[in-house]
Amino acid sequence: MKVNLVSLGCPKNLVDSERILGALGASGIVVSSSPQGSDVLIINTCGFIAPALAETENEIAEMLKHTENGRKLYVVGCAVNRYENELKAKYPEVTGWFRLEDIPKLLKSLSPRANDFHARLPTTRGYAYLKVSEGCSNNCSYCTIPAIKGPYHSFDFNEIVKEGYELVKLGIRELIIIGQDTTRYGTDLYGKPMLRALLGELSQIPGVVWLRLLYAHPKTIDWDTIEEIERNEKICKYIDMPIQHINSRILSAMNRNTDRGRIERVLKRLKKTKGISVRTTIIVGYPTETDAEFDELMAFVTGGYFDWLGVFPYFQEPGTKAAGLEQLPEDVIEQRYKCAIKLQEQILSQKNVCRIGTRHKTLIHARKDSYIGHAEFTTPEIDSHIIVKGDDLQLGQFYDVRITGRKDCDLQAEPVTKQVAAR
Repeated sequence: MKVNLVSLGCPKNLVDSERILGALGASGIVVSSSPQGSDVLIINTCGFIAPALAETENEIAEMLKHTENGRKLYVVGCAVNRYENELKAKYPEVTGWFRLEDIPKLLKSLSPRANDFHARLPTTRGYAYLKVSEGCSNNCSYCTIPAIKGPYHSFDFNEIVKEGYELVKLGIRELIIIGQDTTRYGTDLYGKPMLRALLGELSQIPGVVWLRLLYAHPKTIDWDTIEEIERNEKICKYIDMPIQHINSRILSAMNRNTDRGRIERVLKRLKKTKGISVRTTIIVGYPTETDAEFDELMAFVTGGYFDWLGVFPYFQEPGTKAAGLEQLPEDVIEQRYKCAIKLQEQILSQKNVCRIGTRHKTLIHARKDSYIGHAEFTTPEIDSHIIVKGDDLQLGQFYDVRITGRKDCDLQAEPVTKQVAAR
């Protein structure tokens, strides 16, 4: 049997997809990179916001074109948890539907032995995501995650470390730490924050070169974690901390359990770390957001705290508290979104111009027409790519490169030497 899987959505979904593939592969099923020639097609879906659901539906429609000759299509994941009945009615040709909690049933239906294997098949080169928790208990007023994945729960400390060792044995050199609220790790399971201890333990794995921290919450990040980022040479001087807004009234309406003062204190402490890059995301057009509150957000974003900025327009998601509030007109949301995107482009352009001529250790993780890599100050597939001009570079290896220019959102570079950089 050959199985082809398409993974949609966030890196947390990708980890689930890689575990599905690992278990199936270990049980003897052949993993295929193409739907053509495969016996079974799987889509691991996202249903977080309206565009994600649209992408899910487009993928289902596309994959159904490959179900001739008895091929089976299984749909699994977040969109099923959220919209199972609607999707079943719209796509009756799908062979089977599986919620997140039903993944073991999917595996068993394909191979009776698959659930006996706790394996993972990395689909990335050189780096891999390491998930430390599932679910969320913050209950932000606009967010569907608690309804999809349930309350926050940390994974076992030793099991995470064990998975880190296994990934490094497979050639992974960078572990990217993720969870819905990564900096809360351990508080539910051990009664206290355990992220600093976990980072310290993971950094002891022979062969790991970089650890990177994504999805820190300004409410739960603590000074101990920042100190660990500062002192531990294996932790990238980089952090992703979504603020979503800066106006305290809007933050309260969003149920973010933080305010402008707290966010500013955390950012000022972070920026004391030499060379650190900070990424954030914001939401514009939240219900009741005034022109003045939007202007306050834009002014704060230009204040120099952030190296990378992600921008989302507000989406009215059914079942959320915010969906019941008086909504802003769609044209106002669109106007504010375009304004924020323009600001995002300005920040990116200014930062990338300053990087021209600098030299960085870069992990080569892909190749298209040229080699594609990322440095300590960038997260792969999220921030700017570093497009490296060179011959015979090895995927999954580090090289010293010099930034020579920029093209659109990406940086251009060339190797300083042809040798693999020292780890």
